[in-house]
Amino acid sequence: MGPTARLALLASLISACNPSSFDYPFDAATDAATSADAPATATDAPPAIDVQVAADVPPTVDVPPADVPPSVDVPPAVDVPVAIDVPTAPTDAGSILPPRDAGPLPFDGGTLGDPSWVSLDVRVGGTCAPVAACGGPVLGTWDVSGGCIEVPLPSQFMLCPGARVSRSAGRARGRVIFAPTIAYRASQWEVEAELFVPQTCATIVGGCSAIEGLVRPGLPDSRCVSEGAGNCRCAVRQSGTINDGDAYTTTSTQIVSTLSGRRWDYCVTGERIRYNDTSAGAVREPGPIQLTRRAP
Repeated sequence: MGPTARLALLASLISACNPSSFDYPFDAATDAATSADAPATATDAPPAIDVQVAADVPPTVDVPPADVPPSVDVPPAVDVPVAIDVPTAPTDAGSILPPRDAGPLPFDGGTLGDPSWVSLDVRVGGTCAPVAACGGPVLGTWDVSGGCIEVPLPSQFMLCPGARVSRSAGRARGRVIFAPTIAYRASQWEVEAELFVPQTCATIVGGCSAIEGLVRPGLPDSRCVSEGAGNCRCAVRQSGTINDGDAYTTTSTQIVSTLSGRRWDYCVTGERIRYNDTSAGAVREPGPIQLTRRAP
């Protein structure tokens, strides 16, 4: 091969080995040339467009706020309190009967003033412990300071399996004056009981209003309301007043009315008297009463 041919071959080799034909990542000029020579890559790069959409997809950012409010409003706990309103009557220990004004005592309290109301132990369908009679001196002025009262259950409730007394309360106030031969008594008392009547019994008689209609003829101050699920809450209230004066005598264990013949077992302990009506052949006073001395 002559010199001329060798020079031509060398020139072609140098041209083929031109660095511009190689992709050198470290050469900025080469990168610029590559990006300029590669329009197809820019055209085929819709992924970059899709990626941009994904970046614009803040729907994922907006979605939570859109979904969050429901979770705030959803709490059925806000609406559930309806269950608290279901009972027609209050759920605390308050009465479902309207307030009652007992009125004034039928006597002038004088310098001692009127006696105060005191609580009574109420036995619904049960009996109070009788007084252990022991006698003692009774002269003086005594105020009611406690006692126990027996309240029979209405027969209508006794016939219902599952009916029960759910609440009871009683109170009284009064004064007893024992002079040497005359005793004078003035007092007021009232007692209230609430009973639970299950749906099984209420349905048979026609509901809570029907039960109320059966009870009221014997107990006018009564009421029955729905307690939910068909059960009934029934309240009955009884009250009374004693205002009498009578000649009396005492035995070793009893106070005896000389006019009516009524008898009371009694026991004086210190400044207190407990007495209990034990009269035969008469309607007895409902349970023992406790008195505390106010004046000699």
